[in-house]
Amino acid sequence: MTEPMTGQPEDQPQDDGRRRPSLLRSAFYAASSVIILWAGLVVPLPFVETVPGNPSEIPPLIEFDGIEVDDLDGTTALLTIQQRQQPTFPALGALLSPDRSLRPAAEVFPQDIDLDRFRELQREQFGRQFEIAAAVGAQAAGIEAEIITQVVVLDVLPGSPADGLLAPGDIIVAADGDALEGAEELQAITATSTPGDELTLTIIHAGQEREVTAELAAVPDGDGARLGVTIETALDELRLPFDVALQPGTRIGGPSAGMMVGLTVYDLLADEDLLRGRTVVGTGTLSSGGVVGPVGGVPEKMRAAAEFDTDLVLVPESQLDIALAAAPDGLRVVGVGTLDEAIEALRRTPV
Repeated sequence: MTEPMTGQPEDQPQDDGRRRPSLLRSAFYAASSVIILWAGLVVPLPFVETVPGNPSEIPPLIEFDGIEVDDLDGTTALLTIQQRQQPTFPALGALLSPDRSLRPAAEVFPQDIDLDRFRELQREQFGRQFEIAAAVGAQAAGIEAEIITQVVVLDVLPGSPADGLLAPGDIIVAADGDALEGAEELQAITATSTPGDELTLTIIHAGQEREVTAELAAVPDGDGARLGVTIETALDELRLPFDVALQPGTRIGGPSAGMMVGLTVYDLLADEDLLRGRTVVGTGTLSSGGVVGPVGGVPEKMRAAAEFDTDLVLVPESQLDIALAAAPDGLRVVGVGTLDEAIEALRRTPV
């Protein structure tokens, strides 16, 4: 007589205990893959990607009180960029794309303050630059204005040429013996310098005037040289026969709109029509002396200008080569060194 078979059928494992380690290992690998994928998509790296921003029309940002102005016959807009920390996989994509820029976060954001505070400081800087640029534009239109400014150090990049020589709160009075009225003038000097050049600064530190000399360093992925400081033009005193203010709630940061604000205010107040129906965009800081200074993100701003149906783009003269190299075919780009040159550029270019 045949004995009945016992145990599991032949097509099933004889011992469940043998499968558990294999199942646990598979589950662990699957979970690890999910975590790695999630981290690659979500967790930010210490790198910042720069992309074109949307151009912002300037007239809606300006409020006048005590004077009547006519609407512009055309459009002026400031070029902007967006900077954001990227997770691993998008960051790798930025490295592989010729149209995207990736830099270490330490070169973009001060490391001793959080990102929200940095953006708040950038908006405050925009407001101060707006006041100066509006006054300079009014002066160019023949309106009496008194502007007293100074160059203030906001931050010093660790390991930079300025590290140990300058400190936040220092006032930079002169560069190589030439008095400074605005941060743009010092930025223009470094933008046209060569790594290894020496720059002697007259500064006021803790109430005492002294001189320091720094050897300028190379700019990562850029031309010119760098000192390694964040500076701004601080407004000490401003007097105008009317009030001009920034529209409340404006969320734009940095000083790079100065030239276009000054140009817009000039066109609104002067007895001439500069735009003649055109759309003019641009970027560049503006000192109290009317000097146009360099800005960041010029290649990205050229791509933004091309998408804005622009007739003319104005950029700092010191960065014209960078702008032309990045500008798409057919984009008309003009470099200017002062607000007066920007005004003249609009006068002489055909409609």
